[in-house]
Amino acid sequence: MALTREGCRERQRRLVEVLLARGLGGVVLSRRDHVYWLTGFLCNRHQAAAAALDQAGRVVLAGAGVPDGLAVDETLAYAPSYRATLHSRQHESVAQALAGAVSRGGPWAADLGGGAACVTALAGPDAADIGPDLLRLRQQKSADEVASIRAAIDVTEAMYAAARLALRPGLDEFELFCHLRAVATSAAGGDLEFLGNDFQANSPGGLPRRRPMQAGELYILDAGPAVDGYFADNCRTFSVDRDPSPAQWHAWRALDGLFPAIEAAVRPGVAAAAVFQLADEYLREQGYAGMVHHLGHGVGLAPHEAPQLNPDYQAVFAVGDVFTVEPGVYADDLRAGIRLEENYLLTSTGIERLTHFPRDLF
Repeated sequence: MALTREGCRERQRRLVEVLLARGLGGVVLSRRDHVYWLTGFLCNRHQAAAAALDQAGRVVLAGAGVPDGLAVDETLAYAPSYRATLHSRQHESVAQALAGAVSRGGPWAADLGGGAACVTALAGPDAADIGPDLLRLRQQKSADEVASIRAAIDVTEAMYAAARLALRPGLDEFELFCHLRAVATSAAGGDLEFLGNDFQANSPGGLPRRRPMQAGELYILDAGPAVDGYFADNCRTFSVDRDPSPAQWHAWRALDGLFPAIEAAVRPGVAAAAVFQLADEYLREQGYAGMVHHLGHGVGLAPHEAPQLNPDYQAVFAVGDVFTVEPGVYADDLRAGIRLEENYLLTSTGIERLTHFPRDLF
C-alpha cells in the first residue's frame, strides 16, 4: 500500500519541529527514500527528485511524472529525457528546477548522507567535478563490461522465447509479466532489480496491466534487465494471435529493412544524429511519420548512456561503444505499433550485433 497524504503531512509537521528546534529555515531532501517518506512520491529509479520543506511547513517537490494528490504545495517539473533518451544530468536538472524554492533567509539543512555526498566531501571544499569525465570514459566499454552486457542480453533472449511460446488471445498482460519475471530470474541465476520498460499489447509501451490481450493486437516487449550491474536493452514485437494483418506486415518489413542501412552507416567518427536522420528519412519514404522518438542510445551501467542516437544530443560514435538501435512505427491500424531493437558493439574492425533473437512477428 502506498503512503498516504495524511501520513506524509504528519511526518512533515514532525520534521518542521526539528527545523525550529535547530534554528533552521528549511531542508532540502534528495534521497529517493526520503523524498517518498516526506511527500508520497516514489520516483523512477533512473530519474531524480528532490523536495524542499521550509519552517512554515510549505513543501515544494521537483520531479518528473509527478502524479496528483501528493502531500505537496507546489510541483516543479523537469525534463528527464529528450526524444525518450534519458540524460545523465538528472540530479543537476532537479537542483536547477528547485533552486528558486530554497530561500537564503536563514541556514538550511540537507540529507547530506544521501547519495555519495558524505564521501565526496572528503575531496574538500575546492574539489573539481570529475563526473563529466567519468561519463565520457564510460562510453567506451572494456572487455569485462561487454561480457556483462552479453550476459544481460542472454536474459532478454530467454524472455523473448518464453513470450513467443506463451502469447495467445485472452492471456492477461500481468500474468505474462509474472511468467517472464520467473524466466528472467532463472536465466540470470539471481534476483533482478529491473526487467525493462514495456509489457503491453495494443499500446506503444508501458508496464503490464490487468487486461486480456486480444486477437489482432501486437505485443511490444522491451526487455532491459541488469546483470552484474550492467544493462541490456532490446525489443521485439509479437503478434498475439500469430496472424499479422497486411498493415502490420508492411510496417514490420519497413523496420526490418532499415537495420542493414544503419549497420552500414555506423563507424567511428560519425555523428549519431546523422544516423538518426537516415532512419527518419527512410521511414518517411516508407509512408510513415518518421522517427517519433530516439533511434537508440548507449547502454551499460545505466539503461541510457552515450552515444545517444538523437538529434537533441551531440554524440559521436567511437570504438568501444555499446549501443541500441530501436526504430518504431505506431498507428491505430497496427494495434498499436511495432518497435524492433538490437544491441551493437563498435570495434576497430566494424560493427558487431550482440543480439541474436529473430526479429520475426511470431
